[in-house]
Amino acid sequence: MAILGYARVSTNGQVLDIQELQLRAEGCTKIYAEKQSGISDKRPLLKQLLREVQPGDVVIFAALDRLTRAGPYKTLQILEWITSRGATYKSLAEPWADTTTELGEVLAALVGYIARKTRQDILRRTAAGRQRARAAGVKFGRKPKMSPQQQRQALRRLSTGEPPAAIAQSYKVSATTISRLKPKPV
Repeated sequence: MAILGYARVSTNGQVLDIQELQLRAEGCTKIYAEKQSGISDKRPLLKQLLREVQPGDVVIFAALDRLTRAGPYKTLQILEWITSRGATYKSLAEPWADTTTELGEVLAALVGYIARKTRQDILRRTAAGRQRARAAGVKFGRKPKMSPQQQRQALRRLSTGEPPAAIAQSYKVSATTISRLKPKPV
């Protein structure tokens, strides 16, 4: 069993000293400290910590926002990864986020349930909104780079043997855009 710490600041101009002192005071034997944005998924030391965590380990961090700033679902994903490995976690700033105690386990499970339920509700409402928009004739996706008239003209030019690159240049699009054009059914 190891007590592992994770510390993070966003920029090179910031210092990790306070977080590292807090983690050492909690008995961390190894601290993964990095200077990376909390939104970024490119945090090699967090990834290393998550790979190396073993059953029985305790992962401690100064606050939940040190793990990620990508929202509650990403936070829960990281916390669930830690617990799925048989380890526990503890946030120094949020006493409820502490699975090293029975009450903390219950509270963390409750918060996780609420977050998942909220996410499901958001997905359900978003899907219903998309369905209503489609029924109202809203078209989703990227707008075409060429108008229907330009597409018909380009197809006629292609049929005469004109090179796609020349056609593309005249419409200020890529040759790939021209090569993907298909005649519209009448």
